[in-house]
Amino acid sequence: MISEIIAIIIAVVVIIWAIVFFIYMVKSIFFSPKRAPYISTFDRHIELMKQLDIKPKTNLVDLWCWNGKALRFFMKNFKLNEADGYDINRFAIYKGKWINKRQKHANITLNRSDFSRADLKKYDYIYVYLRDTQLEDIEDWIWKDKKDWAIIISNTFQFKKHKPFKTYKNKQGKDTIFLYK
Repeated sequence: MISEIIAIIIAVVVIIWAIVFFIYMVKSIFFSPKRAPYISTFDRHIELMKQLDIKPKTNLVDLWCWNGKALRFFMKNFKLNEADGYDINRFAIYKGKWINKRQKHANITLNRSDFSRADLKKYDYIYVYLRDTQLEDIEDWIWKDKKDWAIIISNTFQFKKHKPFKTYKNKQGKDTIFLYK
């Protein structure tokens, strides 16, 4: 009898947590201008980004990092000095911190904060995977606040006012990774 009551309580807690998470995600995607729907950095993008010429012992920031998947890729493949990510989704940040701790990524910092708080002058590389309309919203800010020589890596979407100095094509021949100065 007691085990059945405990099972029911656990089921109710799980259902309530799932509903709260769903509401939070819907709200974050559709009802806040500072938020973006999460689009995972797909494995095919990761494979393509292995071609990038990123210097070791440099610093990189991911503006809207979710759980830090791209940051872990950059750290592992390019031996960065430091990699920071910004996202306002607490669930994603907690999950990313747990993954980073488990995989011993001490030089990756995930910040539960709006990315507009990032000091872009601190970074040699800026990674973005945001929709084109969101890139348009932050384009002036990035170019005003970044180091002159910093390289911006944009996944899939292009900035409107600036032209990339280099692009990487996917297997279908479509420009997918865009580099800007």
